[in-house]
Amino acid sequence: GRYGVGQGAGGGGAGRPVLGKRILEDYDLQELLREWNKMGISFTGAILLAEGKETATAYDMRRDQLMTQDTVMGHAAVILKTTGDGWLYICLSETGFHWEHASGSYRRLMQAGAGGARLQAVDSSTARFAVESVQAMIEEQQVLEYANGTPHEYADFAKRLFDRVSGKNCEGKRPFDALGSNAPHKKAPPPSRGSPQPGS
Repeated sequence: GRYGVGQGAGGGGAGRPVLGKRILEDYDLQELLREWNKMGISFTGAILLAEGKETATAYDMRRDQLMTQDTVMGHAAVILKTTGDGWLYICLSETGFHWEHASGSYRRLMQAGAGGARLQAVDSSTARFAVESVQAMIEEQQVLEYANGTPHEYADFAKRLFDRVSGKNCEGKRPFDALGSNAPHKKAPPPSRGSPQPGS
């Protein structure tokens, strides 16, 4: 495979917005996606990286139930897992649009985010999706302008891409689930010694 690093849309300093259409003009990334499409490669999962995720639970009087509010903090990036050709890392920050195609462990891609911030996995999905979903998402960016302090912050690009391909909402309110993902995970009890082992 061709392991490329793209630095498509330059941000041009902290105050300059990044135009979505510049992401679309990243020829090498478009070429890589087209190549994958031709080869029949698709994606088998996505990981949302950020500086952290805050989860707060509060009573919602209107709904008369406890609600959990998730907020993804700081810089964000997304890692997409392909069927057999490594990982695709995509990030938009004040330094511009950045992507990388890598093989081996995806953990190396978490080393440093934009501005040297250390990123961690804050959400993940094992949903399968086609290369076309990513191409369509990039296509839709051309009318947007990204800058912090506006309705389209840099981190929103990764969050939106993650939500789109995973079918999840990485942020927002959801009903509090006392037994599920909000609760501390309980370990399953070890099997008792006398029980027959599967296949014995």
